[in-house]
Amino acid sequence: MYRSSRITAPVITAVAGLALIAGCSADPAPTPEETGTPSSTSVGTPESTATASGTDSSASTASGSSGATITLSRGQEHKITEANTSVSITCSGGGDIDVETNGSTVRTTGQCEDIDIRGNDNTVSGEDAESLDIEGSNNEATLSNAPDIDVDGTANTVSVEETRDIDVEGENNTITYTSGDPLIETEGTNSVSAR
Repeated sequence: MYRSSRITAPVITAVAGLALIAGCSADPAPTPEETGTPSSTSVGTPESTATASGTDSSASTASGSSGATITLSRGQEHKITEANTSVSITCSGGGDIDVETNGSTVRTTGQCEDIDIRGNDNTVSGEDAESLDIEGSNNEATLSNAPDIDVDGTANTVSVEETRDIDVEGENNTITYTSGDPLIETEGTNSVSAR
């Protein structure tokens, strides 16, 4: 018994010494960058942050600065939500425009799909839209061609060159058209006439 304990003690000491030596020469623990965890310096840099653009998104919102220019294609939608802004929109074969604010001015070119105005004191002018829908008061829309016009509110003014269908509800709305023989439905005290 004495002999075996004597052999065991030197063996344990040798193993402990090797463990200490091995621990000193081993690679240190990996840093967060080496394990795939982003470092604090890369968070929020332009390379790692995506930014949406008004022209490459199926739904976009007008920028905070007046004078924004937007291009839309069929199936895309642009919302104007900041009051008292001025926006120019080119509809390249389509695109929906939603005016959801007050006091904004929108100028369109090209063939848009739907133009919806939900607010007061907005002005929309331009070329063509497949439909024009207004809910609010004191809005003004002047378009070349809008086959389908739907107005619900008070004191809105719509002027188009050509249309096929006019539906007006509310009070003191005025809709004028130059050509076409539109189907006209009106409820309330409104004016719909050819000019």
